[in-house]
Amino acid sequence: MTFRPGILITPIIVIGFLIASTCGAADAANPRAAESVTVTILSSNLASGGTVGEWGFSALVEVDGRCILFDAGNYPDTVLRNAKSLGVDLSCVTDVVLSHFHADHTTGLLPLLEDLRSRNPNAMRRIHVAEGFFLPRRIPSGSGYKKMNRMIAMRKDLEDAGVEFIEYPGPAEISPAVWVTGPVERNHPEKNYAQIVQVRIDGAWVVDHVPDSQGLTIVTPAGPIVLLGCGHSGSVNLLEQVQRSIQDHSIHALMGGMHLYSASDETLLWTSDRLRKIGIQNLMAGHCTGIEPLIRLRAELNLNRRTAVVGAVGSRFVYGEGIHPTAIAQ
Repeated sequence: MTFRPGILITPIIVIGFLIASTCGAADAANPRAAESVTVTILSSNLASGGTVGEWGFSALVEVDGRCILFDAGNYPDTVLRNAKSLGVDLSCVTDVVLSHFHADHTTGLLPLLEDLRSRNPNAMRRIHVAEGFFLPRRIPSGSGYKKMNRMIAMRKDLEDAGVEFIEYPGPAEISPAVWVTGPVERNHPEKNYAQIVQVRIDGAWVVDHVPDSQGLTIVTPAGPIVLLGCGHSGSVNLLEQVQRSIQDHSIHALMGGMHLYSASDETLLWTSDRLRKIGIQNLMAGHCTGIEPLIRLRAELNLNRRTAVVGAVGSRFVYGEGIHPTAIAQ
């Protein structure tokens, strides 16, 4: 893998990246920390007012004056439409982190690129993905199979427009205090993915466990702020990797999709028990989490209506202030 530092990356960060890439770990006990963090949900299943909901996810992450987009929604115009309705300016976005290859997290990329570049020629210069993102996928269709990883074709269109893809084999700091987890170690049998999809690995077609499923982490003095796309790797697996490799601290805030909407009571109890041991201070879960699972997690984690809400479109988490829910999600 070749790492090409962007305009925000200093030589010190390059050294940190190389350590994280080769060893799969960082100084989790003493990482650099952000002072200002705001996360705004731009795509999720629940919406109100002038925003629209969808089966998808996207969030604007603002860290110490820098803008990163996490995922790009399901329909081409959802993120742009909701950003306009919320008065959110996305032209500051230079980097995009994609949680995994699925269409409900990537379809908005090309429309976003066109719109943002019209206002800022330096917008969306880099897209950060975990290894496995571009692996071929297929799904049974009739008597054969249908290809389903549209990102393989979309990659060329984006690269032709000057977008650079950076793939990560492990945790890495992509901007001061901002980390991607890279592929997540599956230490627990969390199988939050469809069994029908297949992925081609080392020449063989196997059940697609979404090896490219990753999270975004912002290190703060109060603990890591973690975003999941769908949590296909398992939220427990991912959070334990964050604590092991990025910041050894209870989780200050967890948001995004946790893929628990169809989870059994047994799975919900196991997940809540593990998350309680990990330590979750704030929870703003939406998309594929499910409403009932969110309410169950709130109770099991000893949180309340101020510290655990549905991550609806327009909801914000502000470091130092907490969750700012929308009226529909309180």
